[in-house]
Amino acid sequence: MRKRHSKKLTRKQKRIKTRVKIRTLFLLVITLMFNTYAWFLYVSTVSSSLTAHVEAWHVKFKVDDELVNRDIPIVIEHAYPGMTDEVKSVTIINDGQKDADVRFAIKSIRIFDEIYIATDLLSTGDSIPQGAITTTSENLNNKIQNDYPFYLSVESSDDTIGANSEETLTITFTWQYESGDDETDTSYGEMAYSYYNANPTSQAIEMVIKLIVEQHKETV
Repeated sequence: MRKRHSKKLTRKQKRIKTRVKIRTLFLLVITLMFNTYAWFLYVSTVSSSLTAHVEAWHVKFKVDDELVNRDIPIVIEHAYPGMTDEVKSVTIINDGQKDADVRFAIKSIRIFDEIYIATDLLSTGDSIPQGAITTTSENLNNKIQNDYPFYLSVESSDDTIGANSEETLTITFTWQYESGDDETDTSYGEMAYSYYNANPTSQAIEMVIKLIVEQHKETV
């Protein structure tokens, strides 16, 4: 029978093996420490960068010195040819740290008994009145400017409001005595008269103007 020969490490080989283990463990610890420090440095840099670039963003609206939301109601109690212009001023206050761009859109119109709603401007919780005609804000704007003898104008001194400043938005409803279309003037004048007789306590025309505010984007 053959005898089995077990291999025994010499004292020198044992020392070499021990040194290799210690060196490997040392390198592993150094690697972990370096990676941990690098990750900490990365997170700290990103966090500092994000914090440094956060700027206040806040815009508010006032009508007759009272804070209002972005839906501005326009109520015309008595509409007739040659009426005095109905004017409403909206103060837009930008007390943030970023410039703001302001534009407007018509959210709804009620002309006597006809109601039009711009569905693209409806917010969560808004309801559509029974019998209302749904359309878009662009169509409503075109309608109020082209289909009636009266019109609505919105003017501002600047479409961009600087940080920590304010602008005034002027909304004007006009129905001139001679709009250039006598037939349309007469037709809507008679409709207004009939509506007043049937609804003496109701407003003839109601609109809602939605103000849209966005952070100003710098052009490169």
